[in-house]
Amino acid sequence: MNQSSQAIGVDVGGSSIKSAVVDLRSGEFAVARRSVTTPAQGPIDAMLDAISDVVSDFDRRLNVGIAFPSVIRAGIVETAANINKAWIGQPLAALAHKRLDREVIAINDADAAGLAEIKCGAARDVKGLVLVLTLGTGIGSALFLDGHLIGNSELGHLQVDGQEAEQRASGRVRVEKNLSWDQWAAQLSRVLQEYQALLWPDLIVLCGGITDDAPQFLDKLVCRAPLRIGKLRADAGIVGAALATASTRPR
Repeated sequence: MNQSSQAIGVDVGGSSIKSAVVDLRSGEFAVARRSVTTPAQGPIDAMLDAISDVVSDFDRRLNVGIAFPSVIRAGIVETAANINKAWIGQPLAALAHKRLDREVIAINDADAAGLAEIKCGAARDVKGLVLVLTLGTGIGSALFLDGHLIGNSELGHLQVDGQEAEQRASGRVRVEKNLSWDQWAAQLSRVLQEYQALLWPDLIVLCGGITDDAPQFLDKLVCRAPLRIGKLRADAGIVGAALATASTRPR
């Protein structure tokens, strides 16, 4: 296979850093996934070491995309809600390029998941405005207009009835507050309704590990926009990060 048709995707999550070699044409893994523990609150060097660990065994000719839990502009980390605050202002792409000796692009983690669903998943070939939401530790968001990414939307921090959306309806909140599926679906519905009123999306795609339990809540959600469950599940961040290496650099 032509090496230019492959790239390495790295997904930096709250508990683990996952990577794989991805076929950019199909979005499928060309080499089995690897994983290490995320040093989320550790020093910058510890995070770079962990990223290096999950790509070290892969073909050195391949470019790397890193999905990172932050607003990313021109490869620079702008926010740090769930990682060490020392990352703010750090040039992640440049630091990783130096550490890995590979070409690197950095992208917001929700934007990466959205790219995967737009190119290979539940939102493929959908026109108009698509909103992809990742329901995990927080609520990540990715906006697309006719398939083009509008980067770093950060809608999880939108105030809904005086409280951040992700403090009402993330997957973490359901567990920590011991909410029933009915209770959590009501909270998520209120968030979706606010997004609907502001954006009028043509489709909302729900992603994240909690969607494995979609039969427990999907038919309980109330929203005027069509809803779909993401197809790539836990692999979306890896696939999207790899796809970002072949896309226009996000702002």
